[in-house]
Amino acid sequence: MKILLITYYFPPCGGAPVQRWLRFLPHLVSRGHQITVITSKGGDYPFIDESLCEKIPPAVEVIRVPAFKMAGIWQKLSRSGSDIPYGKLPEQRKGLSRLLIWLRMNLIIPDLRVFWNPKALRACLSELSRKPYDAIITTGPPQSTHLIGLKLRKRLRMKWFADFRDPFSQIHYLKLNPPSRLSLAMHKYLEKKVISSADLNLVVSQGIADALPEGRKLVIHNGYDPQDFAGIEYAPAELMRIKYIGQFTQGQDIGLISALCSRLNRPYSLSLIGSKIGEQEADQLRNETSNSLTIKAFVPHAEAVREMVNSELLLLIVNDYEGNRGMLTTKLFEYLASRTPILCFSAGDTAAAQIIAECQAGKSFGYQQISEAAVWVNELTPGRKTEGDILSYSALYQIDKLDKALRS
Repeated sequence: MKILLITYYFPPCGGAPVQRWLRFLPHLVSRGHQITVITSKGGDYPFIDESLCEKIPPAVEVIRVPAFKMAGIWQKLSRSGSDIPYGKLPEQRKGLSRLLIWLRMNLIIPDLRVFWNPKALRACLSELSRKPYDAIITTGPPQSTHLIGLKLRKRLRMKWFADFRDPFSQIHYLKLNPPSRLSLAMHKYLEKKVISSADLNLVVSQGIADALPEGRKLVIHNGYDPQDFAGIEYAPAELMRIKYIGQFTQGQDIGLISALCSRLNRPYSLSLIGSKIGEQEADQLRNETSNSLTIKAFVPHAEAVREMVNSELLLLIVNDYEGNRGMLTTKLFEYLASRTPILCFSAGDTAAAQIIAECQAGKSFGYQQISEAAVWVNELTPGRKTEGDILSYSALYQIDKLDKALRS
């Protein structure tokens, strides 16, 4: 099957946005699918990880379309020198910064990456006229990428799969920074239009699928790739190595980590890997951890995987907002594959908490249950690795479902 995959985020972009399809592509190619990727060039990326380019199968053709880079403009207009918002909006909003956020939330719909769409659409039409394809796949966030699929669907009547790695109108930063009623109505209109027009909507969790409008849906978890963990052996340490891997996005309270550490009565070290945090937050953590804190703003993906394996505890914080039940981060599945116990903070019976319990991979606590979480951590057996059944969350298992859907 010949597939055109349209995605704003793709290596050398690093971080969570690229992992899902970078993990799927080799397995799809091995099953005989011919895949071309249309992606952005020089876009606004959370990280750059050149090492990920080595994981792109040679058989996959990549067409890079220049993107309108907003980062420099944002820094000049906001006069803050801070990076363009990715997954969260600035906490302190005053003056011009406050106006920019209002304009972003109410006039640029559905997201800032929509300015890439015109060039990307032209590139897609050019490629589709050059050779025949059986289907197109759009993946978001950014959810604006699905609008490209919507236009292609109208023009060419091609089979179209819309892939949702996060909610659309109920994504966490819209919940925590509500736009005007008119703007939210536009988000919902576009969401409904995409869902109803796509032949099939691929969704990362059942909770998110249930929250989306009516349409054909199939849950395809991100999964983990066993190859990423091949040959990595656990090396014990004297201290309990507690690690948080990945970025902090809006609705994740880093204060939970400070509060947890202040209640521990065993020797430990704390590491934030691939995390960008402010100096105030870093100082707070240092105070609570007796300076046993390491912060690495970025590491290549392979190193992040080694960090997961060589830990005694991994931290997961589900974003706190109404409708977070279905939220599943990419790293959860790699956490599972590392076999390191997971401590999850979430609101009740979320999808993440369910999977952790099902796989006997750790323990989940409410945002207010810090003392109970600390008791559990204090009682953990040093060097204990989990042994629950995680096979159904491997990329191979997910690919079987995806392959069947593509060929149907």
